[in-house]
Amino acid sequence: MKALGVNISHHCSCAFFENGVLKEYYEEDRFNKIKHYCPEDEEHGNYTYQYKFLKKFKNIIFDVVVFASYDRGNLQIELPIIKHILKQVKYKKYYFNNNYHHLYHATCGYFFSNFNEAIALISDGGGEMEVERDFRTLQSIWIINKKTVVPKYKYLSMAHLNYFDNFVPIEINKTDGIDYTMSNKLKAGLKYIDYLRKAGWKDNTEGQMMGIAAYKDKETDLDKNVLEIANKAQKETLEDVVELIEKAKSYSDCKNIILSGGYHLNCANNFKLVKLYPEFNFFIDPIPYDGGTAVGAVYFYENYQR
Repeated sequence: MKALGVNISHHCSCAFFENGVLKEYYEEDRFNKIKHYCPEDEEHGNYTYQYKFLKKFKNIIFDVVVFASYDRGNLQIELPIIKHILKQVKYKKYYFNNNYHHLYHATCGYFFSNFNEAIALISDGGGEMEVERDFRTLQSIWIINKKTVVPKYKYLSMAHLNYFDNFVPIEINKTDGIDYTMSNKLKAGLKYIDYLRKAGWKDNTEGQMMGIAAYKDKETDLDKNVLEIANKAQKETLEDVVELIEKAKSYSDCKNIILSGGYHLNCANNFKLVKLYPEFNFFIDPIPYDGGTAVGAVYFYENYQR
């Protein structure tokens, strides 16, 4: 059984599996030198780009190609990208579900860990869309073991739409058995990006803002306003994840916690979480950003979907 996972989000990536074992993993920006490379959508691209990482597999016929995306909100954008990639590989069938972004983060982290059972906590800048496309999933909780991966909670935000300022966050339980918080408030990853922009930093420079946050009360020539924003970003988003951990306790007494989603590139706050919760065994997904969803997609397909 040969499977290829392909992430068509930012940090476009692919993962080659043989008989359930991850053999090779590549990110396209390592080949084309376009940092954080993301496939063009129909507004910008003409679908002529030849993916350099796919040349690694020109002699392989894949039993399945599994795609992952952050959910662009329109299948008419996603599908042409997928079809263009499929023209560049040999395959028997393919699988795609644009609502599985957080799920793939969870399975990626889980199968890299040595846990038999775990609580997977996902925090990122906005995975799949929900509720008539008005809300983005910013955080989620999953209970995962070798046989099942079950969603327990999702934090949905409409903050990216910049309206309904008087919307009061509400908690609901839908008929699918998942608890939801529906809000107009930013959380974790997307909140961090918002602070990044307020501080005047360019996108994808979160690591630099994380680094200078520690200098807030020290003698430095750095802009004090920027230091204040960076410190607030660290402090408030840490509180968001702490709140998620506290909520996770109501779903399981499991002591194994996986942290995934792009927010958990924040090693400073990850370390603080380990100190705050010595009773838990933490595992940080080694590819917590979207690149890892190529790996998680195949792990999900081979272990739960087939």
